[in-house]
Amino acid sequence: MKKIMFISLPVSGHVNPQLNLCKELSQRNVTLIYYTFEQYFHKFDQMDGVDLRKYPDDFYHYYNKLAADEKLQSQFMNLLYVFYTFTEKLMPFMMKEVEKEKPDLIICDTLAIWSKIAARYFQIPYVYFVSSFMGDKIMMKETPAFTRSLVKSAAVSIPYIMKFNTIIKRLEKQYGKVVDKPWNIMEPGGKFTMVVTSKDFHPGGYQYPSNVKFVGPAFVDKEDLTEEKNTIFISLGTICFSHTYWDICIDASKDLGYQVVVSFGGNSNNKVNAANLPENVKIYENLSLEEYRGVLKRSVLFISHGGFNSISDSILYETPLIICPGHAEQASNGRVVEADGCGKLFMANTKEFQKDNLKALILQVIKDDDMKKNLSRYRSSFLKSPGFKKVVDELDQEFQLF
Repeated sequence: MKKIMFISLPVSGHVNPQLNLCKELSQRNVTLIYYTFEQYFHKFDQMDGVDLRKYPDDFYHYYNKLAADEKLQSQFMNLLYVFYTFTEKLMPFMMKEVEKEKPDLIICDTLAIWSKIAARYFQIPYVYFVSSFMGDKIMMKETPAFTRSLVKSAAVSIPYIMKFNTIIKRLEKQYGKVVDKPWNIMEPGGKFTMVVTSKDFHPGGYQYPSNVKFVGPAFVDKEDLTEEKNTIFISLGTICFSHTYWDICIDASKDLGYQVVVSFGGNSNNKVNAANLPENVKIYENLSLEEYRGVLKRSVLFISHGGFNSISDSILYETPLIICPGHAEQASNGRVVEADGCGKLFMANTKEFQKDNLKALILQVIKDDDMKKNLSRYRSSFLKSPGFKKVVDELDQEFQLF
């Protein structure tokens, strides 16, 4: 029996879309080892045959320290520094694991740079898993706003660029010329690459070669959208902007004739002024995945942080978006959503983020018939995507795994 190592970036926005691939692989005649934080192990409870391995505790604490630094999340180049720092921290552990397990194939989360270094160092076949947009040359050409944001980030992040270049040099000195440069991280480079969206929704999707497999969204619900849309849904994952942020969202939406559902995503730091809230506003500390999708399905609008999974779910349920990003990657997602005519980007950390401005934007988005047509078209492309079963069959054809 052959052995596959799946090395993830241990955040929910990356682990969640990888679950269905793990489920499909676990049903095949193969040994699957999956690396993440222990806090995500419960997501695999319904799967037999997945050997879950946790990253070291010191990395877990280090990760949480850096993840809490808002300055590091605000610019792309700062985020790259974070990824290279994680890589340097994890390399000794990862090298020992790969040397010990001797896998036949490594599935690399594209942002888990440490996985690619280990695979190249030991000359083990590897493939890519992309949990968002590619962020490569094709996407840069197709989305000028994304490219401009990269240039702007480079201009204001020179100290972090110098820092991660120093890390790259240290890694290359120890492991050789097997370290991704910043411009290589998201490039498929001829490798078998799985992307969790449709070819239609991804910028320049039809320009990619056949080695790039557009699997479709991580979650697919093929039931007809018959439920009446009567809700404005406000949820930003676990991100906390400020107490004022939530109050502005509620004040802007509570008098428009819709139910308003607010979910804090389990973040106990998020609070609102609950005094005199009307009956149509419901506040939840957290929603299960099923509850979240149930609300989204009946929502006329989703005010979201712009996580890739949230965007995919919104398109699946033909719910337009207002994206208020918490960090650079989400802002980039918002620009693509806006360019594809599925929603609007509204930066929450600006002086323009006021009740009246948001209210006007909410009404504009809800009434936008072209946006409804775009959402319907992209939903159709999601439902026609091949899915993980077909992609795993192709993976087997490529590497003779089962």
